[in-house]
Amino acid sequence: MIHIVNGDVVGSKLGNLPGDVLVWREMYDFGPLSEDISAENWIHRRARFFEEKLAIPAELFSRNCKDQNRFLDEIPREKEIVLWFEHDRYDQTMLIYLLNELSKKECMNLWLVTIDEYEGVEPFYGLGQLSSQQLEGLYYQKKQLVTDEQIIEAITGWRAYTSKNPIDIEKWMASSKEKLPFLKQAFQSHLSYFPSVHTGLNKVETLVLNYLDKDTCSFGELFQSISMQRINDGISDLYFAAMLNGLMHGPYPLLESDYPLPNYPNPEPNAKLRLTSHGLDVLTGQKVHCEFVERDWWIGGVFQKENKWFWDGNKLIKKGD
Repeated sequence: MIHIVNGDVVGSKLGNLPGDVLVWREMYDFGPLSEDISAENWIHRRARFFEEKLAIPAELFSRNCKDQNRFLDEIPREKEIVLWFEHDRYDQTMLIYLLNELSKKECMNLWLVTIDEYEGVEPFYGLGQLSSQQLEGLYYQKKQLVTDEQIIEAITGWRAYTSKNPIDIEKWMASSKEKLPFLKQAFQSHLSYFPSVHTGLNKVETLVLNYLDKDTCSFGELFQSISMQRINDGISDLYFAAMLNGLMHGPYPLLESDYPLPNYPNPEPNAKLRLTSHGLDVLTGQKVHCEFVERDWWIGGVFQKENKWFWDGNKLIKKGD
């Protein structure tokens, strides 16, 4: 038996269960994506992006991806595999990637433990909040065999999520039978990462500017506040830092900081941030961010430099439509 989990915290708590534990180390809510990102050219493209945005050495990133892919290739088809993933966007995109890959390899014995709440744990962010005993209880009480319908939903969901045309996500959501109970909700959260047609900022960036409009604050305080407001995202501190860095650079920075934001080799969350005059202009509606900046950023399979998609709060709109 193999348990595949997101995060060392969860992985370290499963020691009393039978089988081995594989902590899957990737981020599919972030960076360049296509339907087949196990291809060599996409591994290298993602590695370069993560090195630029998070200071993760490209060689380390590439080696990790190849090692993980090799591990999946070597799993016997009949091996029992238990996937542990919670409800948020971070975990759900990882889940559909893995189900997609394992189905290609014709793995026949897939099980799933997935929840969005746990009695007595509020607010519930994820499985890492639970003790070893609580996780063991989930294994024996909540573990369910992955069905053919769930595999199909994962395959079609991954294809839509990584498409260059994000309308495919809206179509998927409209036709979903919600066999994977939290994927539609995760995709709804995902759509709000497209820039607003009104401000040029996505929903998370808008929350950041509104929070900083009150006062200067530390990165740690800001991240905690936004995480509590975006409980269905599962956004990591490094992804959050990369997003804020994007608002701090270029000819019209919206934010400024007294210290570099966290990255892979330097994770300290001590920087203090504040709005610039440009940030205040965007917040008050005097400027639209996308009118004076071009983004080197990906939202699922959409590269923002090449495809100008916006979110109006209800549906996606392509620039010029």
